[in-house]
Amino acid sequence: MGVEMAFLKNICLFGAAVLLANVAVATEGDAKIGKTKTMACMGCHGPTGNSFVPNFPALAGQPAGYIIKQIKDFKSAGRKNAVMTNFALGINEADLNHIGAYYESQVKTPVMKNIMHLKTDAEKTKLLTLGKKLYDHGNPETGQAACFVCHGRNGDALVDFNIPILANQHPQYLISTLKEFKNRKRTNDDERVMRRIVDTMSNEQIEAVAYYSSYLVSTLEEKK
Repeated sequence: MGVEMAFLKNICLFGAAVLLANVAVATEGDAKIGKTKTMACMGCHGPTGNSFVPNFPALAGQPAGYIIKQIKDFKSAGRKNAVMTNFALGINEADLNHIGAYYESQVKTPVMKNIMHLKTDAEKTKLLTLGKKLYDHGNPETGQAACFVCHGRNGDALVDFNIPILANQHPQYLISTLKEFKNRKRTNDDERVMRRIVDTMSNEQIEAVAYYSSYLVSTLEEKK
């Protein structure tokens, strides 16, 4: 493991430990209560957290602590989105835990990986091959760390540390998220981990990683 990769892995663990400390009460959440608190979320994220719209993230199966952190960041303007901030401001601390528990308990269903803009199988293969290379090995030439270091070989992440699951996520959402980190529209990553990484990536590499990540199958779903 290279110096940069080892450093980022330590940062991932450090940031995750801080996150765990901040959301330790998440285990107290009640998924049944949480379901009743997500009525306003269903229009965009689906009844079970499996969104139908490619630009809206699928929340099903995501770690409760990660869900809670994002809502808190929307409330504090640490993460900016006018619609989400409006919803987040109406959620109290107890309901945060219930909502997190509900989405974590849900089973992720397959999303449509729309690669219709790629006209040939060769183009698709090229994209996914590049994505796998970057996900598994990073890019030594630019110092980009491999994605699996924090997000896991199967895209199911260091779940106990509340790092988001990438497997079977909408690739369009992943692309827009990575670009938001790159252009600084999103800055709520602990220790600037994501910003450090995407700063070294081209748009082609961002797209490749996003599509490859979405094709991964989380082993966690088999345990639910």
